[in-house]
Amino acid sequence: MERLTVEAIEDPHGLRAFIRFPEILYRDDPCWVAPLRRDERARLSASNPFFAHADARLFLARWDREVVGRVAAIVDRWHLERWKDGAGFFGFFEVIADDSVAGSLFEAVRGWLRAQGLAVLRGPFNPSTNDVCGLLTDGFQYPPRIMMPHNPSYYPTLLERVGLRPVRELLSYELDVPPALPEAISRVASAASVRGVRVRSLDPSRLSAEAEAFRSIYNAAWSENWGFVPMSESEAAWMASHLRPVLVPELALFAEWDGRPVGLFLCLPDLNPALRLLRGRVTPLGLLRFLLRRRRADELRVILLGVLPQFRRRGIEALLLQEAFGAMRRLGYRRAELGWIDEENAVTRRAAERWGARVVKRYRMYEATL
Repeated sequence: MERLTVEAIEDPHGLRAFIRFPEILYRDDPCWVAPLRRDERARLSASNPFFAHADARLFLARWDREVVGRVAAIVDRWHLERWKDGAGFFGFFEVIADDSVAGSLFEAVRGWLRAQGLAVLRGPFNPSTNDVCGLLTDGFQYPPRIMMPHNPSYYPTLLERVGLRPVRELLSYELDVPPALPEAISRVASAASVRGVRVRSLDPSRLSAEAEAFRSIYNAAWSENWGFVPMSESEAAWMASHLRPVLVPELALFAEWDGRPVGLFLCLPDLNPALRLLRGRVTPLGLLRFLLRRRRADELRVILLGVLPQFRRRGIEALLLQEAFGAMRRLGYRRAELGWIDEENAVTRRAAERWGARVVKRYRMYEATL
């Protein structure tokens, strides 16, 4: 008789099984893109500066010796200090279509978080709001863009069956890069330029300083967003070093007022079609295929657009958009995904829809009491 067990990972062998399980689960899914094993290992290791203020416990579910599920339980002390909501997180969740396996994994997560004195379970965060998060609930037929989640269509039902409830809805929009932005945006952007606002591209030769400029804007501009936790100097530097290979300076922009960075725009080329060819590993042949396919990348993901609160309503956002979409056209990109966007962010949603953007995917955050 097969026996279901859930075990906490204690050694490198268990970590290897944790990292590689999705490769088995998604082997017949044409949309899934395998993350690089080395990147996943780094994201889960103590070298990730996120774990300077957080702890995680990884769990594997097995039928006898066969791995059938995984999950991480996460405690972020900075989140608890900021929000005082007694919430712990789950993330890196993957499982076969089986209620008992999912239920056993979440019992392990609940038990560990209760032992930390927490009252709420929330997720998925992989491992935080500053990284990949959310569960895909609509748009399964589309491949994920770079740094966006993808999961089987049975996950939403499975989570609700094991006692989690929806708590936040997130949207991704798709937009064909327009030949020109609406006249109203151009007019506002021109006014900002006349007032002395300057937009410049990221300087890769000063990446450490640029990462710190990004962090100062990000932490202030997003501070009131749902679930936001500030990014440390080490986290910003770590993120910049991992994004360096995919950054396009013309699509990573700063807006400056009297020489001070006050706004930012970050967009990445969607390299997932090329990354898919690596199948989670960097080999000589795979790298050659990746480089050849990368040259044909013509789609993007718009990740961030933000301005310091005291500098909003001065046309800086419009100027950043004008410069960014101009760069997209010059570089030959034809389509962009905007996301994710919180469903409750009516202002951004209306703006995207006025430009002709359409919702192509929906994501959800879940919660349960402990």
